[in-house]
Amino acid sequence: MCVLWQIYHACDGPGLSILCFMRYDILEYFSVYGTALSMWVTLIALGDFDEPQRSSITMFGVLTIAVRIYQDRWGYGIYSGPIGSAVFIITVKWLQKMKQLRAVFPEKTVYTQQVGPGCCFGALALMLRFFFEEWDYAYVHSFYHLSLAVSFILLLPKKNRYAGTGQNAAKLSCFTLCCCTISPGTVKDKTDKPKKKSSRSVWTIPTVKPQVCSTSTLPLCSPPPSIPVKGTSISKLKEMNGWK
Repeated sequence: MCVLWQIYHACDGPGLSILCFMRYDILEYFSVYGTALSMWVTLIALGDFDEPQRSSITMFGVLTIAVRIYQDRWGYGIYSGPIGSAVFIITVKWLQKMKQLRAVFPEKTVYTQQVGPGCCFGALALMLRFFFEEWDYAYVHSFYHLSLAVSFILLLPKKNRYAGTGQNAAKLSCFTLCCCTISPGTVKDKTDKPKKKSSRSVWTIPTVKPQVCSTSTLPLCSPPPSIPVKGTSISKLKEMNGWK
């Protein structure tokens, strides 16, 4: 989406028409569609829904926003529709949580540090987009994108509980941004090393030595007779072997 935004705005500039490898109306469509979809996904992430609600709500916005922008890509409804629907869904969920917990949900810091400033920058961005672009399109539109980016940064949750914690948490890398996949952490605990598998064999090798009984009561437990040495008498051999 970001690439299509840049190409769309580059096509408006003088001498950069070579970058317009697609039709201008297609680039224009995806520019507006990407902005509206970013608003929807950011607000749904702020709601912190569980699965499968999160995926279902996100896909609902993806499909409905695509149809709405195809019908009219310049009206106020392209942004007010996703924002109003997302705010209504988040409000219903938070009110239910407040009723269950009988307390403010989420914490007050979320309202003062995320929701409040994020909504202010978002309102500033929409005002620049619809009411002040006629002053100077280049500068006003640039400030519109800047305000919108700051709004997204403030509204996004500070912690992603789906990315894991500790040393095995997902890392944001170029591979993640390009392929839209989560790359796990490269550092692992020492206890997580894979154990060596014992080699399988048809023959079982005993690891414990058989115990030899030292008593002479049973013939099976008696130690093997020692090798006779020249010069020893029969009585000496009997004493050595424990015979009577």
